[in-house]
Amino acid sequence: MLHILLLILKIAGVILAVILGILLLVLCIILFVPFCYQGAAKWDAGKKDFKAQGRVTWLLGLLEIRFAFKDGRSSVRGRIAWKKLGSFRTDSQEEELSVSRAPEPEKSTDEVRPQKEEEYGEEHEEKHEKDPQKTETIEEAPAASAPAEKTTETSREAHEETYARSKETRAGDEEEHHKIREALEKIYRRLQQVIQKIKCTFRKICDKIDLFMEKKEQVSDFLSDEIHKKAFYITKKEVIRLLVHVLPRHFKLSLRFGFEDPYHTGQLLAGIAVFYPFLPGEVRISPDFEERIFQGAAKLEGRLYTASLVFAVFQLIRRRAVRETFRDIRGLLHAEA
Repeated sequence: MLHILLLILKIAGVILAVILGILLLVLCIILFVPFCYQGAAKWDAGKKDFKAQGRVTWLLGLLEIRFAFKDGRSSVRGRIAWKKLGSFRTDSQEEELSVSRAPEPEKSTDEVRPQKEEEYGEEHEEKHEKDPQKTETIEEAPAASAPAEKTTETSREAHEETYARSKETRAGDEEEHHKIREALEKIYRRLQQVIQKIKCTFRKICDKIDLFMEKKEQVSDFLSDEIHKKAFYITKKEVIRLLVHVLPRHFKLSLRFGFEDPYHTGQLLAGIAVFYPFLPGEVRISPDFEERIFQGAAKLEGRLYTASLVFAVFQLIRRRAVRETFRDIRGLLHAEA
């Protein structure tokens, strides 16, 4: 009996050890397998062209997310192992599908009408060959009409045409006046809306300024507190440490810029030169003092460990000054609300 109990306990211990080992393995995978990201972009301000694409992978590509931006359209697709979460099509594929799905054009009435006219012409010629006497009488009939009737008909037609033209011009003038009135009314409404929005934003800004002036002493006391200063210093330190892990390890940038005035080009080049030693990776900057241009391309690669993020959060939570500062900030926010 005791031997059976020991055997059961042994099996249970082995099962628990296996479960704990699996959980520990999963935890280590989550913490120490990095999220790798890649991105590339290309732009040309003169042609108003901007393209960008990138992807984020995890666990040797078992989890993948891709995004793309082209011609003002963005698209995202994902994949978990072999299962796709979403997909998108390029513009060329959409054009091919639209061309393949387009129905065959039907024959228009303009194409059918000549065929009928040809058939009618052939039948008319055959009838003309059969009875020439009838055609001669038909041709001689209009010639026998009186000239007075022709003059009256032409005068009527001319009068009707002038009346129709005057009527059309009146209708066109009325439509133009109506369109101008509608456009002016739309502009007036838009101006009213813009003025109303400006008034609302101005009131909100004034209210915020008044609230800030009322809370000025309280905010100054909050910032001058030693505990809060210590908390800000700790937070700054952890954020910088996290950014060091998050920033791309491989970075390439090629930039070509220029303005119409060479003076502005020189000013921008001087401003970039101040930050040039701090830019990571390979950076190529070429100014153009002759024409207005802004072109460039960028490519980056990096990774992020979940362990570094968890460690930064843990360092913030375990500090008493950070916890007290967080409570005070929540109290200020609730007081303002």
